[in-house]
Amino acid sequence: MFWPKLQKIVSAVFLIAVIASLIIYWIYGDTFDLEEIKYYLKDFGIWAPIVFIILFVLGTIFIPSTPFMIVGGAFFGFKLGLLYSIIGGMLSAVIVFYIARKLGREKIEKILEYKYLKPLGKYNSKLESGGIWDLAFLRLLPIMPFNVLNILMGVSKINLKNYLIGTLVGLLPNNAITIYLGTLAAKLL
Repeated sequence: MFWPKLQKIVSAVFLIAVIASLIIYWIYGDTFDLEEIKYYLKDFGIWAPIVFIILFVLGTIFIPSTPFMIVGGAFFGFKLGLLYSIIGGMLSAVIVFYIARKLGREKIEKILEYKYLKPLGKYNSKLESGGIWDLAFLRLLPIMPFNVLNILMGVSKINLKNYLIGTLVGLLPNNAITIYLGTLAAKLL
């Protein structure tokens, strides 16, 4: 009796936090100061990569990852910026995937049993035995926010291994381009 109530509360809080953070980012996102963030990271010395990854993970649970990737490229250069951004992006994706899986998967499976949603249920069943390329393709296209896709995959039947591979394959091209833009921005400043 306690677990279903807790699930509803945590789900509501998580959803509100994601929506609120997107609104805050939409309002204040243009005040992003690359130089200020670079100096902030520089203060951490050898711990800067770990601090960056932690900030990336926590920040991208709630807001788009592009500003973090640009900072990664500007501060660490292309190779290390890409590495740290991929690590942060993967950790963030797994956290959101796991939260969605624990809080909503059973409910979604019940909903997909309805007559008019049977095609979605069949597709969901196909994800159980594959889904790597479907996920990678969805990650490459800018049609869906990163965390929305994490949540959808979390409530789907895709297994964790396929989710990780599909996410990595889908993240690499976008991250590489954005990190490179960050390195160019650092050269111009």
